Amino acid sequence: MRTAPRSILPYSIHVPLNVAVAIGVTLLVACIVGALAFSAYRGAQESLATATNEAIEQGASLLDERIGRIFEPADNQLRLLSFSDLARARTLEERLAQQPLARAVLRGNPIVQAVYAGYTDGDFVLFRPIEPAGLASRFNAPAGADLLVQTITQSNAGAVGEYRFYAPDGRLLEHRPLPEYRFDPRQRPWFADASLTERTVLTAPYLFFTTRVPGVTLARRAADGGAVIGLDAEFANLAAQIDALRMTASSELAVVSRDGTVVAHHDPVAMLIPDVGDSFRLAHVDELARPLLAEAFRLDGDGLTGESDHAGSRDWHLVRAPLKPVGSLELVALLAIPEDEMFAEARGIVAEQVLIALLIFAVSVPLGLWLTQRSVVSLRRLADEARAIEAFDFAERPLLRSHIGEIDRLSLAVDRMRKTLKDFLDTSVALGQERDVGTLLETILGTVLETAGARGGAIYRLADVTRIQRVRMRGEADLPAEVERSAGGIIADALEHRETRTEAGDGSLRVAVPLITRDGAVVGAVAVWLPMLQPGDGPRRDARVGFIEALSASAAVAIETRELIDAQKHLLESFIQLIAAAIDAKSPYTGSHCQRVPELAKMMAEAAHASEDEAWRDFNLSGNDREALHIAAWLHDCGKITTPEYVVDKATKLEGIHDRIHEIRMRFEVLKRDARIAALEARLAGEDAQAVAASLDNTLAELDAEFAFVADCNLGGEAMADADIERLRRIGARTWLRTLDDRRGISRDEALLRAPYPQVPLPAEEALLADQPWHRIERPDSERFGPDNPWGFAMEVPHYKYDRGELHNLSVRRGTLTPEDRYIINHHMIQTIMMLERLPFPRHLSKVPEIAGGHHERMDGRGYPRCLRREDMSVLARTMALADVFEALTAADRPYKAPKTLSESVGIMARMVAGQHLDPDLFRLFLQSDIHRRYAERFLDASQIDEVDVEAMLAIAAGATASLDD
Repeated sequence: MRTAPRSILPYSIHVPLNVAVAIGVTLLVACIVGALAFSAYRGAQESLATATNEAIEQGASLLDERIGRIFEPADNQLRLLSFSDLARARTLEERLAQQPLARAVLRGNPIVQAVYAGYTDGDFVLFRPIEPAGLASRFNAPAGADLLVQTITQSNAGAVGEYRFYAPDGRLLEHRPLPEYRFDPRQRPWFADASLTERTVLTAPYLFFTTRVPGVTLARRAADGGAVIGLDAEFANLAAQIDALRMTASSELAVVSRDGTVVAHHDPVAMLIPDVGDSFRLAHVDELARPLLAEAFRLDGDGLTGESDHAGSRDWHLVRAPLKPVGSLELVALLAIPEDEMFAEARGIVAEQVLIALLIFAVSVPLGLWLTQRSVVSLRRLADEARAIEAFDFAERPLLRSHIGEIDRLSLAVDRMRKTLKDFLDTSVALGQERDVGTLLETILGTVLETAGARGGAIYRLADVTRIQRVRMRGEADLPAEVERSAGGIIADALEHRETRTEAGDGSLRVAVPLITRDGAVVGAVAVWLPMLQPGDGPRRDARVGFIEALSASAAVAIETRELIDAQKHLLESFIQLIAAAIDAKSPYTGSHCQRVPELAKMMAEAAHASEDEAWRDFNLSGNDREALHIAAWLHDCGKITTPEYVVDKATKLEGIHDRIHEIRMRFEVLKRDARIAALEARLAGEDAQAVAASLDNTLAELDAEFAFVADCNLGGEAMADADIERLRRIGARTWLRTLDDRRGISRDEALLRAPYPQVPLPAEEALLADQPWHRIERPDSERFGPDNPWGFAMEVPHYKYDRGELHNLSVRRGTLTPEDRYIINHHMIQTIMMLERLPFPRHLSKVPEIAGGHHERMDGRGYPRCLRREDMSVLARTMALADVFEALTAADRPYKAPKTLSESVGIMARMVAGQHLDPDLFRLFLQSDIHRRYAERFLDASQIDEVDVEAMLAIAAGATASLDD
C-alpha cells in the first residue's frame, strides 16, 4: 500500500498567521542586530591588535625582497665578469675589445653606473655610460657619444691616462690623452679588500664623485687571482622602492647603515648634506631633521623592534627592522607611522557596522508587522508553482513550509508532483547524455522506486549464459545478489518467458521485468517490491506495473547502447596499442617507448590536476581530456611508421641500404694495385730498383693512412674540424681509372637519375670520393610546405630529399646524419600530425593531434615541426614533451647507449629547462610531486635508481634560466 506523504517536521500546533510572522520577524531582526554589533566589536579589537605587526612584517619582507632584487643581479653580473676576458686581458687593446661586454652589463642593470677593472701592475680601465643628465657636458663629450672609456696604462715613462668616447655602434669618436689623469687602483680600498678574499666585497655607502648619487662599490677578485673587477651600484632605485612602501600619507621611512648613514629616504634631497667646497655627503640619521626616525634608530634589540611615541599631538608607532645583509653591507629599516592613519579604516568599519545594524533594526520591525498582513503571499506562491508545472517548468525551488496546516500540506503535494514529473524528464535526458551506464541505471531505478512508492528494488545484468548478477539495489527488499536463469523464482521465471511476472506475498507485490534489447537479446532484469494496494485504490496496480515496464525498456536500451560504445572504444584502444607496438617493434632503438610515455604523461597530468600551486590554478583535467591524452600519448610517434629503418638505424655516415665504405675501400685497393703495376713498369724501363721500391713503399703507406682517415671519418665518433674536412677533400681529389660501364646492371630508378648526364667514354678517370649530380635527389613540391600551409609547419625543409654524395656524407661534422637524414627522422612529426588530423575524431577528442604533435617543440620556439613557443602550446602538449624526453633518457633497452641513472637524467632535464627546451613549471611539478621516483620504481632497473637532489636540480634550472634572461 502506498502511504500518504507526511510532513518532515511535526506541525501539530498552529497559530494565527499574523502572530507567527510578527513574532518571527522581531526575533530574527533582534538576533541579526546583536550578531552584527558583537561581530563588529570583536573584529575591531582583533584588527587593532594585529594590524601593526602584520604591516611591519610585510613592509620589512618587501624591503628585503626589493633590495635583493636591486643588488643580487649586480652581484651575479660581477661574478660572471670575474670569469670574463675583461679579467684576463693583458693589453690595452684586449681591454678595449671588452666594450660590448661592458655595454651588455650596463644596459642589463639600471643601477650599475660604471664597470671597471684594476690590474696588479697598476693598469685600470673603466666603462661609463654618458646617458645620465649632465655627464655629456661635464666631460665635453662629442655629439653622438654614449660610452666613455677611461684608461690608465703603466709604462716606463709613467702612467698614461686617456679618455675614449664611443658611438652606440661601437665606433671610436674621440681619443683624448689626459696627462693630469692620475689614479692607481691598487691604492683603493675596493682593490685591496677584494684581493684578500674570493667573495664579493662592498664598500660603505658614499656619494659618487662623478654622478652625485649615493651608492656602493661592489668588487670581486678575478677567477685567475689577478685583476679586480668593480661595479658602481647606485641607491636611486632603492629610494623609489621605499617611497612606494610608505603605509600612510604621513609615514616616515628610511634605510640606514649600521653606523646611521642614510642610504635611502623617501625625500632624496634630505639625504644630502653640504660638505667641503661645493661637494655633498650622505646625511646621518640625526641630520635628517626627522627626530622620530632618529628615535627609531636608537631602539634596542637585534631583531624587529617597535614602540609607541607621542609627537606633534599624534601617537606614532616607531619600528627598527634589521634587513638581510647585502654582502658585507648591513642595513636597517626605520619607520614612523601615525596610528590614527594606520587604524582609520578599522575604526570606520566599526562605526559603519553599528550604524547599519541600527538602521536594519529600525526598518525591519515595522516592515515585519506590515508583512504579517501580506501572509497571503504564501498561497499566491503555491498558485505560481502550479502554473509553472502546467507550463512544464520543473526547475528546483525551495520547499514552502508553513505552520498553517492547509498551506503546508498543499505545498508538500505540489512539491511531490513537481519532483515526479521532473524525474521523468531527468530520466529521458540521462538516456541521451549519461555516459556511465552504472549512473544511468541508478537514475532509472531511483525513478521507478520513488514514483511507484516501492519498498525497494534492484537491476540485474547478464553475467554469462546461465547467470545474472545484481548491479544496483535500493531499499529494504530481500533481493538475491545472483540469479540462476534455470532456477525457480519470479526473476528467473521472467527471464525464461521473456515477459513481466508478478507475485503477491508478505504484504508486497513483487514485480520482475526482463530487459530486452531492440534486437531481442535478454541483457538483465528489473525487480521491484511494491506495497499492496488498499481497497478502493482501483486499477493502480496495472498502471504501476506498466510504468515499471516502460522504464525497464529504457534501461535495456541504455545497456545495449553502452555495450556498443564500450565495444567500439575497446576496438579503438586495441588498434592504438597495435600501432604503438608495431612502431616499437620496427626499430631496436625505440624499445617500449610508445608504451611507457603514456604512463608518465598521465602521471604528470594528474599531478597538475591535483596541485594547489598557483601555476596550476586554472588547469582542470576533465574526463574528455584524460581520454584525449591517453590516445595522443599512445599515438605520439605514429608517424615513425613511415620513417625508413636505414635512416633511423644509420650507424655510419655512408650507410644506406648498405655501407658504401666497402666501395671506397675497393677504390683504394685499385690505387694500391695501380701503384704496384707502375713500380714494376718503372723497373722494366730500367729505373733504379731501390728508388722505385722506396717510392712504392711511400705511396702504399700514404694510401693506407688516407683510407684509415676516411674510414675513421665514416664512424662519426668525433667532431670534425675544418682541417679534417679539407684533408678529406684533398684525398677525394685523387683519381682512379674506371674501365667498365657504370650504367650496366643498375636499377631503373638509378638509370633515370643518371639519364640527364652524358656518359663519360671509357676508360674514365674518376675522383676517389665524389658528390655526383645523381647523388642529389630533388624533393617533390608536394613535400614542401609554404608559410600558409594548413598544418602550421614552420620547420626548415632541405632542398634535396636525399643527398648521397660521398664527400657530403663524410663531411658531416658531428654524428652520422646529414641535414637530409635529420629531416627524414624529424619528418615523423609531420606525418604524425597529418595522420592524426585525417582521422575523424569526435569533438571531445579534437585535441589529440595538438597534444601528440607537440612533443618535439621547445618553449623558446626552436623546436619542430611548428616552431611553437610555450604560450602557443597546451599544458598537455608540454607534458608530452617532458615525458618523451625523460623516457628517452632513462630507457634501458636502447642498444646504442647505456641507460642513464635517475639523477643524470634529471640533471640533463634541468639544463634543458634552463635552455628553454622544457617547461619550467612542469619540471618543478615533476620533481616536487615525486613523479620521477614513482616512475623509476615502476619502469627502471634498480641500478639506475639513485638519489636526486630536488632543490639542487630546481636551482640549476632556475639559476640558468635567470642567467639567460640577464
